[in-house]
Amino acid sequence: MSLVTYPNSKKSKTSGHAAKKNGAQAAVIPAFGRRLQRMFTAAGRLLVNVYEAIAEARLQKAMIEAELYRNRYLHTSKNDDDLPLAR
Repeated sequence: MSLVTYPNSKKSKTSGHAAKKNGAQAAVIPAFGRRLQRMFTAAGRLLVNVYEAIAEARLQKAMIEAELYRNRYLHTSKNDDDLPLAR
């Protein structure tokens, strides 16, 4: 009696393989969306961390310049571009 169908039934009338196949496909799309969202979230966090590290380095440089030079000079690293190349 497993093949009996009821006219007012809300259950799907497809059986076995077709129902499982459609159900599996429907579950893949939200899982893919969650993975995509997690990937973008991780990338965003990485960018925020990089931005904060750069901002902190700039702040520390400004604090050192203020402490050493009382905001009169800017500290730059030595530039050796004018030296001849050794061959």
